[in-house]
Amino acid sequence: MTPTHRLRSRRVTPRLAAIPILLPLLGVFPAGGVAQVPPGAGAPGLPGDTLTVADSIPVLLEPLVVGVERNRSAPPPVASITVSPARLRSTRADNPYDLVRRVAGVEVHDQGQGPGFASNVVMRGFTSDHSADVLLVVDGVPVNLPIHGHVEGLADWNVLLPAAVASMRVIHGAASPLYGDFALAGVTEVFTRADAQGTESVLGLTHRGDLEGSVLTGLRRENGGALVADQLRRQQGWRDNSDYTLLNLLLRGWRGVGEGRLEGGLSLYGTGWSSPGFVDVSRFNRQELTGAIDETDGGDSRRAVAHARFSHPLGADGALQVTGWGMTSDYDIFLHIPGHDHSGTGGTVNQSWEADRRTGGGGQVEYGRVLPRGDMTLGFGGRGDQAEYTHNATLFRDVVDRELDLSATHRSAWLYGRFRREFGGRLGIDLGARLDHLAHTSSSHLDARPDEEATNTVASPKLGLRFALDRGVVLKGSSARGFRSPVGIVGDPTREPYLAWSHEVGAEWSGSGRGAHVALFRTDVANERLFDPVTLSATNAGSSTRQGVQAAAWLALGDRLTAEVSGTWNHARMSGAYVDAHGDQHEDGAAGGLAPDGDVPVPGVADYHGALRLESRLGRDRTGVLTWRVVGPHVPIGEEGVTTQPYSVLDLAVSLPVSEGLLLDLQLENTLDIRYVELRSSGWVSPGQPRRLAARLRFGTP
Repeated sequence: MTPTHRLRSRRVTPRLAAIPILLPLLGVFPAGGVAQVPPGAGAPGLPGDTLTVADSIPVLLEPLVVGVERNRSAPPPVASITVSPARLRSTRADNPYDLVRRVAGVEVHDQGQGPGFASNVVMRGFTSDHSADVLLVVDGVPVNLPIHGHVEGLADWNVLLPAAVASMRVIHGAASPLYGDFALAGVTEVFTRADAQGTESVLGLTHRGDLEGSVLTGLRRENGGALVADQLRRQQGWRDNSDYTLLNLLLRGWRGVGEGRLEGGLSLYGTGWSSPGFVDVSRFNRQELTGAIDETDGGDSRRAVAHARFSHPLGADGALQVTGWGMTSDYDIFLHIPGHDHSGTGGTVNQSWEADRRTGGGGQVEYGRVLPRGDMTLGFGGRGDQAEYTHNATLFRDVVDRELDLSATHRSAWLYGRFRREFGGRLGIDLGARLDHLAHTSSSHLDARPDEEATNTVASPKLGLRFALDRGVVLKGSSARGFRSPVGIVGDPTREPYLAWSHEVGAEWSGSGRGAHVALFRTDVANERLFDPVTLSATNAGSSTRQGVQAAAWLALGDRLTAEVSGTWNHARMSGAYVDAHGDQHEDGAAGGLAPDGDVPVPGVADYHGALRLESRLGRDRTGVLTWRVVGPHVPIGEEGVTTQPYSVLDLAVSLPVSEGLLLDLQLENTLDIRYVELRSSGWVSPGQPRRLAARLRFGTP
């Protein structure tokens, strides 16, 4: 095994005269990010590892690690959040969506219809229904599903096994050249642990009878290791007909092969659930929240993913890594869709049945090299998916009307490159480019229409700059193009991809026991279609603008108290005509649509959200945590002229040692029992979780 190599910045004399030259290059609309270091090297603070910097030493470029160990590329110069392994292990969460909300301050809205009915991870003014605008990558494998009939890019984050997560990083926007389709609002990178030493287990329950348990064990040797982890959740739920069972199993391992390293894994995921359905606004206002629409609503989902990665050094300063993966999955959901009426067997049917069966696979080759004053990365790869999608009208799960029966394929290939260079110790440039070629086909088994096929090629340039001032202050800026495949491409391959230009400018600062960053961002989107998650209908193409401010700060108040605060203000507006989500014509027969005057809000996007976290260390392994999150008002999809109420949720938690290697976590969620809306669309609501007491025992040591 060869040693790793890191590119580091050096102490230099200030050159403030360069600032007027830098600022025009940073872009016309501001943003920024948090200084990052490899996991474990930072101090406690923002939801991740932040760098403590001496006042006279600027941090310009995060090191690129070249070797045979698993590694992440350095983040682009935009706002990004790296979550420490310690934070991931100590945070109690219901599911991966809840986990990322708690540890990374990301806005999340729970669909409330079971774990397989994916929730929304919201970033930078994108509603990201079923997290489709945020690319989730686990051990190099994309989780988002192309050519999906429910919503293009559907991502079910429940495939993650939280106990096995070794690192998590959130990158905002489309600035990274390593990622293409679905990385419109951002990317969440996750690596799982390749081995383990000893055994860790968790047993938890709530006062409503919800149960969870996980076990992780393995071995670690000088030239190899292995890990086995599983998780079982049985949720009773607080609404009628809202129970579910979920099982995750992960097998991981690695071995040295000559000077290289071979690692891989197999993950298995399965879940079955019951769905309570949505609550109409009048029932929500009357606080009639627990009832279910139909006890036959529910679904199930299964997925298996195998992946392998081989890394080998090429000389003293370079390395080649090859990644390959394959997957298979199926998905069924029965759910009452408000406003989705059908004629059938003498009555009106509101229940629908969706099914998705698919196989897929892909691979990527990447070469990285450390240069005298910078580094470069080159890569290429491809992916293929075959899917069968059906949508039927049902009554108590019996089919009364076959609506869609489609076969579709997705094929894509890509090239990317990245070059980073440091000039004079103050200025760093981050250049990247990506070329994606996508091909889609679609055929229907219900009619005689001819098969359809189409291709698209998207070029995505990326530019990023860093400039280090004195006293630990770093300016950052980025301008990048991104894209994602459009909603409905499973049935119409000719639809144009969403195209977006993202711009950010900002500043970060870190010092001993404190740090902060502020970022101004703007994203202009073309060819966009808004998807209604309740009625399953979409608008025609339009354009929009997302812009706003994101900021965060942390402060260590002595040795025992740490305060963190973060927030985002969104100004998301339509800038081009959208046809109404419920049809192409108004009641008078005229062509429907919104003709925005520049001040029509993008529906489903909260005006602001923020979080405050106070952590008190009460002694060895004794901690108390207060978390308060605030979500602002938004205009619901399909309800022009309506604005929801803002809300806030307070959680209290404490961790106490019971004995050596045994910790007890207690958490009172929604302490003030606030009634709030997780999701609202077309006059229907998924209500938020009321007050709940949860307890968890953690056995073993990390």
